[in-house]
Amino acid sequence: MNITKFLYVLGVTFGIAGFAHSGQIVLNNGDIVKGTVLSKTETHVLWKSDSFGGLNIPLSQVASIDNSGAEATLPSTADDKISLTGNVGLSGSYLAGNQERENLELDVGFTLQDGNAKHKAELTYDAIGQNNEPTEYDYGITYEVDWSINNGWYWNTNASFSVDDKRQIDQSNSLGTSMGYQFWENDKGSLSSNVGLKWISDKSFYSGTDERLAWAWSSDYQKFLFSGTSLSYSHQLNVSTEDTKNTQLSIDVGLSIPVNDKVDTSISLDWSYDNQPEEGVEQIDRKVNFGINYKW
Repeated sequence: MNITKFLYVLGVTFGIAGFAHSGQIVLNNGDIVKGTVLSKTETHVLWKSDSFGGLNIPLSQVASIDNSGAEATLPSTADDKISLTGNVGLSGSYLAGNQERENLELDVGFTLQDGNAKHKAELTYDAIGQNNEPTEYDYGITYEVDWSINNGWYWNTNASFSVDDKRQIDQSNSLGTSMGYQFWENDKGSLSSNVGLKWISDKSFYSGTDERLAWAWSSDYQKFLFSGTSLSYSHQLNVSTEDTKNTQLSIDVGLSIPVNDKVDTSISLDWSYDNQPEEGVEQIDRKVNFGINYKW
């Protein structure tokens, strides 16, 4: 399979979607952001930007809103606090570390904003059959909820399930809770960070199950550059509360370039480190992704 040609054809298919008419929001600093209103609360407006995607903007930063280009006027009922956005992505990847190979990966995500609660779910799937070798799987599903408290603070709960054959993990489960802080989220970008505890259970192919309680620290950063192009960074660090040598770190750095208001192309680098891997498994894995994403 020629991954480059496949992604090109897919990009052209998605790219024929037309641009939707939109309104604009004017901020107190004079910035103008094109888009439409998705929902509105007493303190924030969820704005779907033509270039930057979903933005949760404090009303204290808004000078005026022109939503004349929206498909429908904003309702005044309690239901206006509910909105759903999502994305579907397909990427070609090159892996190095425990394996060196090229493959395709599917990524599906949803975000539901319901008042002060933000629900997020993500599914990733990668199944590759090597020549004359059994099919290897690398897939997972995560679900988390951010409960807004006040002044940027929020409480996060999360759960995940995954399988990673290349690291000899037959099944991995986690359940965690943390306190988070949203440093900023506007038309320039966003930054948030969480610190808390996570229960992790890793069942390997050969050495049994490793169950542990770990300190967990994660951060997400996004910077909007120009013409809708954005740079992103995220990391997840888990350190066992009983054995600090039992540590895992994953980092994701990406660049997204829009095709239109619904489709963007992306390139990202995923880097993961496990201080105590299974016997015969390398500590470091690296993956480069070239993909296309459709969002709504």
